[in-house]
Amino acid sequence: MKRLLITLLILILASSVVWAQNKNAKPAKAKPAAVDCSTTTDAQITEKVKAKFAATASLKDQTIDVATSGGVVTLTGSVKKGNHKGLATLQAKRVPCVKKVDNQITVEGAAPKNTNSKKKTTNKNM
Repeated sequence: MKRLLITLLILILASSVVWAQNKNAKPAKAKPAAVDCSTTTDAQITEKVKAKFAATASLKDQTIDVATSGGVVTLTGSVKKGNHKGLATLQAKRVPCVKKVDNQITVEGAAPKNTNSKKKTTNKNM
């Protein structure tokens, strides 16, 4: 009888150890190594931004030109949807050593913004 109780106790302890393990736990991702921006050139940043766009499904077929000066990335060209314009900015900001993104991309079929438009008022008092 003692053997049966001890065996049962050992089985319960062993099974509790197995069930206590967290099978959904994901291993911690290693952070990418820090990039020395003092040795990174504007041409390298431009190439990395272009590679990021090429790896993004919705941006790889878009007409986007990339120019970099002093770590500031300027995006020009056109995209088919408005959300692609925002996505281009986000992807460019994810590239190491990018200080700022100046997005001048236009959306095909969208009405151009007229910054000089003034509303005309009519004088109804005669």
